Order: sequence, then structure tokens, then C-alpha cells
Amino acid sequence: MTIKLLKHLRKMRQLDTVRFIQNACAPMVLQVAFFENGQLRRQLIKTREGEVMSCRHLGEAYALCRSAGVHRAELVQIVSHDEACAGDRSAATRPAMSLTF
Repeated sequence: MTIKLLKHLRKMRQLDTVRFIQNACAPMVLQVAFFENGQLRRQLIKTREGEVMSCRHLGEAYALCRSAGVHRAELVQIVSHDEACAGDRSAATRPAMSLTF
């Protein structure tokens, strides 16, 4: 999923939600939920080279979304617990927070 594809999905009204996922001290990533062939799919935004795009703060995430014409997102904060006993999946500590920018 690239910014160009995000812009296309928004124009075609196939975009469901954009989520800013903040995992403890790690950089923030953007997850896009969209409809494809009647199915809801989720993908992370990546660079043209295929690397996951990350943001250091909300301002960067806002700028990326605005460049695609997206002005709403959800903030999901994940807190890591003791890594020694944590599983391979983390859960959000609170419900997603709606953002409008």
C-alpha cells in the first residue's frame, strides 16, 4: 500500500479507516483498511521500495494523510508489557481514539 494507492482508494470510495498505530517506543506506522472485491483488507503504508513507512510523531502522520486527501484517522496505542513473558502479539490498551485533522 503506497500513498498513491491510498489516494486512489479514497477517490473510489473504497477506503474504510486509516489507523495510526503507536507501539510503545517504536515509530508510528499507518494501517489502511479498505474494501477489495467485497472483502475488508488491511495493509500498512509502504515506500515505493516496499519498506514499511514510519512516522516519528502525529504531525508527520497527518501530513502523509493530508497529501492523499484523508482527514480522519484513528490513533491506536499499544503498550508493551514485560517482553520476557509477552506473546508474539500485542493488544491495544485502550479503544482507538478518533482524530480529525
